[in-house]
Amino acid sequence: MFKRVGVCLIAFVVLASAAACGSDSDKAVDSPSSPSSANSANSEESQSVSDSEDSADSEVADALTGVGFSAQWERVDAPADCMCADGSAWSYFVRDSSETKVMFFLEGGGACFTAQMCAKGSDTYKQVVGQEGGFAETEGVFDLDNPKNPFADYSIVFVPYCTGDVHGGSVTKDYGDGVVVQHKGFVNGSTAMTALLERFPDATEVVVAGVSAGSFPTPAYAGLIADSLPNASVRVIADGSGAIPDAMGAVSSNWGLLEALPQWPEIAGATAADVTPSWIFEIAAKHDPEIRFARHDYAFDATLADYAAMVGIAASDLLPLMEANEAKVEAFSGDMSTWIAPGDNHTILSKADMYSEELGGVRFIDWLSDFVAGGSPADQHCTQCS
Repeated sequence: MFKRVGVCLIAFVVLASAAACGSDSDKAVDSPSSPSSANSANSEESQSVSDSEDSADSEVADALTGVGFSAQWERVDAPADCMCADGSAWSYFVRDSSETKVMFFLEGGGACFTAQMCAKGSDTYKQVVGQEGGFAETEGVFDLDNPKNPFADYSIVFVPYCTGDVHGGSVTKDYGDGVVVQHKGFVNGSTAMTALLERFPDATEVVVAGVSAGSFPTPAYAGLIADSLPNASVRVIADGSGAIPDAMGAVSSNWGLLEALPQWPEIAGATAADVTPSWIFEIAAKHDPEIRFARHDYAFDATLADYAAMVGIAASDLLPLMEANEAKVEAFSGDMSTWIAPGDNHTILSKADMYSEELGGVRFIDWLSDFVAGGSPADQHCTQCS
């Protein structure tokens, strides 16, 4: 479905230019390296895809071989005003495969909002770009030779995470005790987003996906992209943030997240306390009702349980929290597909489990492919979730 035409591109360019880094420079081409180890499914309800199904795809796989489905990744070294939390250089990656189909992928990696959590060497958030030997992600949506992958022929802009601010920061924060953090996640992310708009101006199908911390801001980035590509179908896939509590709003002021958000009418009068996971979806859905949303979560996600515990929420209450957040979003979007799997794993989009997870006879990869192709697959929730 095409969007309304007439959204002002100039307004976006002014906004992005204010936050984004300067012009890109020092581009280098890297080839994918070896796959990382897969994380096993943590549920009696998750089942592997049968050998017969794999065999049935072999002919398709042969057809894909050698036609660019393992295209090289380009590393783009961003200007100096883009940076990681410690002020070190930041870069992003681009896979140029299709002019019309593009995925904007926001990496996860925790968050920080106190001196202890944000200190150099802290294990609460990812602090480096990584991928030093070349882009190394080769599982899940990055398994680009897999004929089952709905993104096999997509161009991809991969946004590394190293700022502790859920890709939404716009400030330098002094936490005291010598801990000064460059929360510049939105500066970085908007730079990569501007590259997407400049390199793929004819995109008609755009998927904004994120895992963990990267899934939190996916609706906002989707809205900005939709503003600038009014004829594109824009879809959001948020993986691993369904149980982030509303208390997140109280710490977002450390990152300058509200100030970084687009100046949409739907945000007028908001305060930092309003910046909750469900609210981000709400404002994006109100701003552009044609954006479609999907979420994946694990019912007792151990990583989310750690953050929820900080505000007194027990792991046993994660599932009700996910369901409550889902109800809030659907009250405004009217169209969100959700998948809640059993167990305490964390995220699926960049893991081999994406191809084997199954609930109630439905394979996640089929459910996801339906959504990406324009469908609205029915919610799939575990019944025995522990």
